[in-house]
Order: sequence, then structure tokens, then C-alpha cells
Amino acid sequence: MERFYKMVEASNKRFPNGVEPFQMATRLLEECGEVAAEINHWQGSGLKRQKRGEPSKEALANELRQSIVELFKIAVYYSVEKELEDSINQSIQRSKDEGLID
Repeated sequence: MERFYKMVEASNKRFPNGVEPFQMATRLLEECGEVAAEINHWQGSGLKRQKRGEPSKEALANELRQSIVELFKIAVYYSVEKELEDSINQSIQRSKDEGLID
């Protein structure tokens, strides 16, 4: 998680005027749209493969990363990093307790 927080720090320094909640939410939605476009490409829907060739793992990973960074930016803005980590740990523990993961 620390690496995501480092990317948040860098992004906030690179774009200091873009750290308001509405701007972050808008970018998150835009990045999620790009994830959807990559999924569309992977699933072969429409003319994506004819236009863009075979799907790229790197392109999908990049869009996923950008979306995750935007989510982390929102967590940092509202100072809920500890709560986010606690929520993740609780979810993992619940999955362990239910026998879903080791």
C-alpha cells in the first residue's frame, strides 16, 4: 500500500491544482471508463481488435493502476488511510474465518 501512497504524493505534486474531491472523483470515473474500454478490448466486443490489435496486459494493468491511485488519493484527502487498512484487514480476516482463503 505504501507504493500507492508514494504515487499519490507524486501525482499531487505534479498536479497541485487537481486535488479537490470533485476533480478526484471525476478522474476516478474517467479511469474506470478506460478500464471498461480495456475489458471491452479483451472480450473482443465490437471492432476493438480490428482497430487496436490484440489486447495488452500492460495496458490493462496501467489503467487498473491509475484507477487504484485515484481511489488512494481520495483516501488521503479524507485522511482515512488507517481506516482503509483496517477495513482491508477485517475483510481478509472475515474471509479466513469463513474458510474462503488460507
